[in-house]
Amino acid sequence: MQLRYGTPDEVGMFPGRVAHARDLCAQWVESGHTPTLGVCVARRGVIVLHEAFGVQGPGPDSPPLARDALFGIASLTKPITATLVMQLVEDGLLGLNRPAKDYLPELSGDGTDEILVHHLLTHTTGYPFQIEAPWLEHEAKKLAAGFEAPPCPEGLDPYMHRWLSMFWDAPRVARVGDVMVYSSHNYILLGEIVRRLSGRGLEDLARERVFDPLGMDDTYYLVPESEARRVVQRAREIPFGDPDDPLMMCIGSREWQQAADGGAGAFSTPHDMVVFGQMFLNRGRYGNARILSPAAVAAMTRDQVPDLGALLLNIVAARASWGYGWQVVSPTKWKYFDGSLQPLGTFGHPGAGGVNYWVDRDHELVGAYFEVTTRFSPDYNLLWNFDLFQNAITAAVDD
Repeated sequence: MQLRYGTPDEVGMFPGRVAHARDLCAQWVESGHTPTLGVCVARRGVIVLHEAFGVQGPGPDSPPLARDALFGIASLTKPITATLVMQLVEDGLLGLNRPAKDYLPELSGDGTDEILVHHLLTHTTGYPFQIEAPWLEHEAKKLAAGFEAPPCPEGLDPYMHRWLSMFWDAPRVARVGDVMVYSSHNYILLGEIVRRLSGRGLEDLARERVFDPLGMDDTYYLVPESEARRVVQRAREIPFGDPDDPLMMCIGSREWQQAADGGAGAFSTPHDMVVFGQMFLNRGRYGNARILSPAAVAAMTRDQVPDLGALLLNIVAARASWGYGWQVVSPTKWKYFDGSLQPLGTFGHPGAGGVNYWVDRDHELVGAYFEVTTRFSPDYNLLWNFDLFQNAITAAVDD
């Protein structure tokens, strides 16, 4: 099944409710909740909503947001990187139950011998999030001691080389397998495993094995200079908008566009990510392209850590409910995180700055919601409207 444009009533959705979801998006921009919002929704292979609202960036000369504007998708990158990992598993080149040190011998520190590739995929290594105190203290100590990265190996992105050199011995705040501690470092390490085993950079490999076969022509790990003009930009004063902030680099910056980061570096559009989600809904196939086996899709989209809780900055959850690259809906409630009408087993992933999308197998829905979020709560929750949009779309299903 490949996506095509159609009308809501073709696929069992209330046209009025889909129109209402569209009107909500327009209102959120008009009211100042967000300056920039792109959405795309498909049911049963038919795109019923694909719109862009607001502007591409700050300033009076910014053009209106185009439907194909490129958003920095931050952590929505992780399901793409996990797909590359699982392709190597299918190829017989990578074992998820093998130690990560088999592939990354530079890993060091107490307990790192116990880290399996599985633990990287499920955030159960114990590595903290990158703006937490242990991480920042580790970096500050190494810089004070005169840290310098060794010469960059051929084929490795210089930014990622410096990161890896700094954090091969990164601190850990939990024992391996005890709790899910969300950390993009896990996926940076996975990206390096993919690079070493494939002999290809993430951009080249993903272009050949995922993006081109799916027709995702507007998705990049490395944004070409010729396409940089299409990247959504953020005002300096909002989260992830200050290019001089050492902790929260500007998402739209050219530096971010050029970092082949397996955890948060990709750029895409709502439409392209709905295509990617439809491939998962199709159990790994899209049109004539087989991207993943049904077995790999099943493994990625089920809860791989059913007995574990989760930590994310100040958030503590009784049940992590995480697959390989995907968050899986469970009875656990995450503040501001997602809607309330989605069935258990729905999977998706949020991204810093206001992007999110989901795949609902029961309702045969795939949806993407990309806003530029302007505020955090005091405990670092994104104050977006993704949950409201997701509920409005799910309520439009009529059968």
